[in-house]
Amino acid sequence: MLKKSLVFEILRDQNYWFKDFTQEEYIEREHYMDKMKELLHSKSITIITGPRRTGKTVLLKQTINEMVEDGVDREQILYLNLEDYRLYSHHSLELLSAVLETYKENINPKKNIYFFIDEIQNIEGFEYFLRTEYDRDAKVKIKFIITGSNSKLLSKELGTLLTGRTSTLTIYPFSFGEYLLYHDVKINTSSYFTLESQKNEIKQLFNKYVAFGSIPEFLDETKPYDRLNEYIENIIFKDIVVRFNIRNARLVKELAIFLATNTAKTYSINKLAKTFKCSVNTIQEYVFDLEQAYLFFYLRQYSYSYKEHIKTKSKAYCIDTGLASATGFQFSRNHGRLLENAVFIELKRRNSDIYYHKGAGTEMECDFLIKKGMHLTNAIQVTESLANPKTQKREINGLVDAAQQYGLEDALILTDNEYDDIIQDGICIHVRPIWFWMLSV
Repeated sequence: MLKKSLVFEILRDQNYWFKDFTQEEYIEREHYMDKMKELLHSKSITIITGPRRTGKTVLLKQTINEMVEDGVDREQILYLNLEDYRLYSHHSLELLSAVLETYKENINPKKNIYFFIDEIQNIEGFEYFLRTEYDRDAKVKIKFIITGSNSKLLSKELGTLLTGRTSTLTIYPFSFGEYLLYHDVKINTSSYFTLESQKNEIKQLFNKYVAFGSIPEFLDETKPYDRLNEYIENIIFKDIVVRFNIRNARLVKELAIFLATNTAKTYSINKLAKTFKCSVNTIQEYVFDLEQAYLFFYLRQYSYSYKEHIKTKSKAYCIDTGLASATGFQFSRNHGRLLENAVFIELKRRNSDIYYHKGAGTEMECDFLIKKGMHLTNAIQVTESLANPKTQKREINGLVDAAQQYGLEDALILTDNEYDDIIQDGICIHVRPIWFWMLSV
């Protein structure tokens, strides 16, 4: 076990008790910062989770910086980065206890504590430490804010041990608005027409956003697909194969490639099992593992009957369109389904409850149904263009079928670059460019 003197040396390096904040340029992610400010005032353990390299550590540092600017005593803030190589061979519950004791002895023995722990899943059994400290009846209260990149933070055992004690914030790759900020493009989104002079620049960046994705670490890469392939290999190995003790790593990777190639298409577990010549249980397990590692999300058909709902085929969407492009084996241009994937992730980023619609006994489909509370509130269709009359008829018919079935008066078609309003069978259909919709929060 580390000596307390070395523990304190590491903590001094990681914290700002005796030094000023380093002036680093970070994109202000207002949506997450606003949520963090709310969560800091609650007793619950705040869990910051999401894919690797999407900015969780940066969000913690921005939060700490703002807390100090707002008058919080910096000595009340304890930050621990468990990725520090000096701690690697000492990962244990004893390390967490030693860190807390050393901090109290040397910095803050009496005041309440904000304890930020980065990549906490590196400590086996960390949930026991959190529950013990959370439930401790002590004069000094500890507010825990923890981050992690894999399913351990959302696992069954964590939920059982910490029931009612947690609140979760999921971090996604950059939104398109954040992507523009990264490229120093400032816009006025009060209306579509105020962007007229910037449309060409915005559209050019949007095409890159869809093609190469928006994982912050890879935005300046000259060969982004090489890095993105390395990224997905790391996730498959570290967050799936190692964590779940999987022997057939090749099958997990082949399944990921298949899902990336067929993003936004329906799939069935039984067909996947036949395709990969393995059991249904194995495919179910690996599909679940890919979701837990934040590589894919799955969308089910909407049904009033839960029994029917769970029987329907699912669609798979990748966490990042750049990852889907880099990983998927594409024989032909696939821009339309990448656009649909980008819209799906934006809806997830907005915390929407999402389904897809398929007309009973018909081929009519609607890409997304949005549910708030007990009610469906919107129907959304995504297509590259409505210029082809057959495409326009198919997309509008599917949208109208969904809107009429669920009592919606308005609906939305998102395209690559069209702006219009259409009345069809009493339904007001707004046609908007995807990039503009993404900026119109």
